[in-house]
Amino acid sequence: MTNVLVESHAFPEFGRPDAGLILISQWQTPDPERRQAVMEGVIDAWAEARLPEAFLGRYCLAGSDGRTILNYAQWTDAAAHHAFAADPANQRAIADSVQALISVGPPGRYRYERSVVLRDGPVRTLSTTRSDDGVAQYFHRGEDGRHGHVLTAHDDEGDGTVLRFRPFRGVVRPRG
Repeated sequence: MTNVLVESHAFPEFGRPDAGLILISQWQTPDPERRQAVMEGVIDAWAEARLPEAFLGRYCLAGSDGRTILNYAQWTDAAAHHAFAADPANQRAIADSVQALISVGPPGRYRYERSVVLRDGPVRTLSTTRSDDGVAQYFHRGEDGRHGHVLTAHDDEGDGTVLRFRPFRGVVRPRG
């Protein structure tokens, strides 16, 4: 694993083998301008922070409604994330920066479970609903073992009836 973080404008690497903890949350902003400011601020705060090697990536995906943000973060394991989040210096450096942008509750905590390829096609958008009209589905199992989260990959922008997400920006630790 490398200690270098790079910016990404792609979807997260679902099924990344070194990711033992996935954090997923969805945020609402009042308008497209605020959404843009929140996504920029969140990724900038993470890119500028001193992050442990256990941090693998943080992505903001922009919702097709102009207001919604899908956050997706990857860590090597839950213990490393807990240690990082419990450190007051990290809370000041990152949590305070994020809270200044948007007030949100804690993210859902998951493990990546599996992917199902439904058909060939490029991934252009994601939805947070299970749908058999996509090109793939990415299943995440909650830490409690009872809850799950499914992301469906689509090869189109959709018809506007279902919220879709496109990559905006992320910061990631490349494998290798």
